Amino acid sequence: MKKHILFALFLSLATSICYSQVKINVQGGAGINGITKEEAYKANFGYRFGVGVEIPLVRTWSLQTGLQFLNRKSTADESVFGYTLYEGEEVALYQKVKSTINAVYLQLPVKIATCLPIGKNCGLQISAGPYIAYGIGGSTDGDVWQTANGNSSDLVTPGKDLAAHMEFKFDTFDKNGGLKRLDIGLSVGADFKYKSFFVGCGVEYGLLPIDKEFPKNMLKATLNGDQTMVAPHNFGVEFHVGYCFSLGK
Repeated sequence: MKKHILFALFLSLATSICYSQVKINVQGGAGINGITKEEAYKANFGYRFGVGVEIPLVRTWSLQTGLQFLNRKSTADESVFGYTLYEGEEVALYQKVKSTINAVYLQLPVKIATCLPIGKNCGLQISAGPYIAYGIGGSTDGDVWQTANGNSSDLVTPGKDLAAHMEFKFDTFDKNGGLKRLDIGLSVGADFKYKSFFVGCGVEYGLLPIDKEFPKNMLKATLNGDQTMVAPHNFGVEFHVGYCFSLGK
């Protein structure tokens, strides 16, 4: 009976100590996000914020997880100027496409971290591990122009002869032609911690393609019917600031 009481007391004490060391954090920031293999879309800024949990393991090692709400954005803005034949006459041709991919994800990271003390109240924490994200919203929109005139010496601008303009907009994760919702990848990060505050950055790379049939170049695909397809992945560099506190306090 005494052994059972002592074991219960020990278990209660260990749980209390562990509980007091578990830390909760809130953080927010921005990142530069893009997709691989696509020639037209360039990386752009997106936002993120969320809550995290840090569970101590052994000595300076800990397990980090949480839930993040993040926005990934890529933009395309390209134009082509050349010449083509129209009714037997050479005309100057201007083609341009602008497009933005907005994708909103809920992301769950699972990382192992270690903290290297620098001073009495500060340290450098390094972390790495996988993440799983699921697309919950966002839209993809853009404009396409094609303009030509009969005088090749004139500056060709939208709105002249033979002008054509098309707008498009659809849900980023639409079932018919949208991106895949599930994204699994790897992330590596570093944080400078001072008391309860921290500031840091991280690098993320998706292991799953966001689409298996994505145009290699949006301009060529939209204007010239180029059917070259690729399977791009998400990548990004994120910057954040945050505040953490222990559950036992």
